[in-house]
Order: sequence, then structure tokens, then C-alpha cells
Amino acid sequence: MIYLDYQATTPLAPEAREAMIKQLDGPDGTSFGNPHSAHRLGRQARAAVEIARERVAALLPPDGTVIFTSGATEALNGVFRGVSNDSCTFATEHAAVLDCRYPVGQEGYDFDILPVTPEGLGDMNALKECVDEDTHVVAAMAVNNEIGTRHDLDAIAAVAHSQGASLLVDAVQAFGRVDLTQCPADAIAISAHKIHGPKGIGALWLRHGIELETFQYGGGQEAGLRSGTLSPALCAGFGAAA
Repeated sequence: MIYLDYQATTPLAPEAREAMIKQLDGPDGTSFGNPHSAHRLGRQARAAVEIARERVAALLPPDGTVIFTSGATEALNGVFRGVSNDSCTFATEHAAVLDCRYPVGQEGYDFDILPVTPEGLGDMNALKECVDEDTHVVAAMAVNNEIGTRHDLDAIAAVAHSQGASLLVDAVQAFGRVDLTQCPADAIAISAHKIHGPKGIGALWLRHGIELETFQYGGGQEAGLRSGTLSPALCAGFGAAA
């Protein structure tokens, strides 16, 4: 079989598999700690998570924080659920963005879906007409998962920032392939299984100073935004792939 659908998913890299196995069992059978526990096994697991976080963060802008999630969908949803104001995006975005218009609308806020040009690029005139002082989030893909178009993120960010809005970038297809270290986004969503990492883990990068409401309650893990026990194995696999 010749597999070409890398936009959908990628095979697990041998390095990622090896990193995961070490966290699932380890050479002495003791790599099973809860990374949020204070004892030695917990601290060992936490160290693996933080090494992975640093490796993922190295491919993103330096002035932000990486929050591990179950995938890019949760990361994108978390931004829309973590703000309380109007939002807008483009018609060719992923359903993980477009379908957020329902909960945003139920809260009484506008969620505008803007047209794109015949080339699949965001209609900048429509964006300028839409974004105003009530807009909180403008969402745009870095690379489209169906047709490969690349939005002009600098131009989109300029419009958003001129009205005090934040730019949320779906970088699932760009992470690891396109340099994102200078990305003008305020929030970036990524997923491990698009870069030869495991399924079931992704991340939300937040620029320093961007505040969100908690979008998953529990033990206060992941900067108090996304509670839940992290999987050191998934994190390590993500880090190795990055």
C-alpha cells in the first residue's frame, strides 16, 4: 500500500514510539507515575511531560505557553469557550472552528463566517467590515487541510489587533512543516498525529498576557485552564515527534 493522506494523519515515528514505551513501562517497570503527584515517581513522570512541552514549544513563538490538550479540536474549542464576546472566521475553516458558532450563539454573541476569494484566501474586505471593538477572536487557518491555501496571517492579525481582537490560528497542517516561530497569532492550536506523533494529544499555545476562562474543571492542571491527568506517554511521543 502507498499511503498519501498525510493531511488526515501520519504513521507513528519510531522515535515517538520508543519515547512512549519508556513512559508506559520503562526498563525497570516503574514509569507509571501520575505526573501531578509529589512523590518520586510523580516527579519523574512530570519531568518527562515538561521535556516534551519544551520540545513542542521550540517550534512555536518564544513568548507563550504550551497547554497540552486531547487534540487541536479541544484547543480550538477551549479558546471559544474561554472568551465571552463576538468572534469571526472564514468559510473554509475546519469544523472544529465553524461548529463553535452554535455555543457562541447560545451565549448571545455573534459568530460571523466570512467568505473567501476564488483562490480560497480570506476576504480581507469582509474581515475589515466585520471586525470591530466588540470582536474578541478572529480565527484563521495557517494552511488549509483540503486545498492547501495559506492565509496571510500578518494581514489578518493587523486587522484583528487594530480593534483589540485576538488572532486564533489553526496550525494543525502547518506545525512542523512551516516556520511558526514568528507567527503573529495570540493562540495556536496543534495536533501530534499530523507530525508522526500519537493520536489523542495536541496543544494550545497562548501568547503571554492572553487570558482565558477555565474550559475544563477539575484538579487545576495545565495552568488552571484544562484540568485532567496528563498521559506522560502521549506527551513524550508528541515531544519526540516535534
